[in-house]
Amino acid sequence: GDPDYLVVQAESTVNPAFPAAEFERAQRIMPAWKFAMFYKGVFTQPAGLIYNDYTEAVHMVAPFPIPVEWPRYVGIDFGAVNTATVWLAEDVQRKAYYLYRETLEGGQSTKEHAAAAKRRAIGERVISWHGGAKGEVQPRLDWAAAGVQVQAPPFDDVEGGIDKVIALLREKRLFVFSDCKMTRDQLGRYARVLDDNGQVTEKIRDKETFHTLDALRYVVLGQTARGWSRSPAG
Repeated sequence: GDPDYLVVQAESTVNPAFPAAEFERAQRIMPAWKFAMFYKGVFTQPAGLIYNDYTEAVHMVAPFPIPVEWPRYVGIDFGAVNTATVWLAEDVQRKAYYLYRETLEGGQSTKEHAAAAKRRAIGERVISWHGGAKGEVQPRLDWAAAGVQVQAPPFDDVEGGIDKVIALLREKRLFVFSDCKMTRDQLGRYARVLDDNGQVTEKIRDKETFHTLDALRYVVLGQTARGWSRSPAG
């Protein structure tokens, strides 16, 4: 729906110079998802996609005015070049969480990052801040010195944090505002490395580049003790 983009989809065989035999050969030997993307021009989910439970039709929502009484929680991914934050608002009645703000900034001191975050929090009921791996003690101390108390995750396990985010997606309790384009983009690209046979490995591809997803994982992990892993019925 972005007017700056025109999406044109066509199968390779639309080109009269493209050999039908090559099309058929690729269909025989390639994984179905890869053939659909590269030879049929179809959007699909590649193998190894970690958050494949996220779908824009279900989890993307148009921005709306968030009630002032809703609790807010902030996740932070520290970085000298890229410091990312994601902001979640909780609909306590529905036990649903809305990612309504994202930031990615660099070239600033810790004090400046913290000051910017505090400015954004003005007028909002921010309950807690969460960030960094368990061993990133110094950044949390630096943010605390700047006036923001950032909590460490309860455990230092990437896969455990991923599982918590997946649980919220599957229970349809985590939603993303449509204008949070970085996070939406990263949700669609966060994937595991494939081996030479196209099989999924445990390694995450380009893990160090997914800053807002790391921030999301930290804030979800930080709230585990409050029962985020349970559905309203359980």
